[in-house]
Amino acid sequence: MDIQTDAHDMPSTRVRVTGMGPEGEQHGVDMNVQAGGAHVGVEMKVTGDAAHSGREEKHERRERRRERHEEQQAMPVRTFASEPAFRDCGTGEDPGCIMKRDGQFAMDAETFRGVLQSLKNTSNEIIREEMAEKMFRRNYLTAKQFGRVLDLFPNEITRFDVAKKAAPHVVNPQHALGFASKWDNSLYGDDYIELMTAQ
Repeated sequence: MDIQTDAHDMPSTRVRVTGMGPEGEQHGVDMNVQAGGAHVGVEMKVTGDAAHSGREEKHERRERRRERHEEQQAMPVRTFASEPAFRDCGTGEDPGCIMKRDGQFAMDAETFRGVLQSLKNTSNEIIREEMAEKMFRRNYLTAKQFGRVLDLFPNEITRFDVAKKAAPHVVNPQHALGFASKWDNSLYGDDYIELMTAQ
């Protein structure tokens, strides 16, 4: 047995076993093993004769096996961009702020403040209603934001019309059921509850 180092700085071992058969024929195994890091190579040569044939045969068998084990590398996990766990919708602690409807979040604080300020600065309630309807076509809002918008309409008929237009864009309509008390007329309050429970 001898131990050597090859050109790739991998230690190798050569094992040679020889012997004589019953009729004086030579039998043996010649094996070369290389190993280093995650790489292992084995080369084997077997010689001998067939005992049952009655004549001398030389069998040569070569097996070469290379196994390569590579250390598993940490693969980066692919993540998708998402909204942060906390969003500010301009209404303080608002559970609707992290909810979606039709795949859309409610307006963030900056957008909502701008919309609210524009509506407040419009003195004519009919024009304010038209502005609110245009805003609801493009934006979604939380129940709290919805309540603040409703407060800008003192006329109960106009307020109910605004509620009808906005209801499909409220991300958490179940949280807006309590706003039925914003109508003094109980008929509007009942209609409002029916409108919001249908969402």
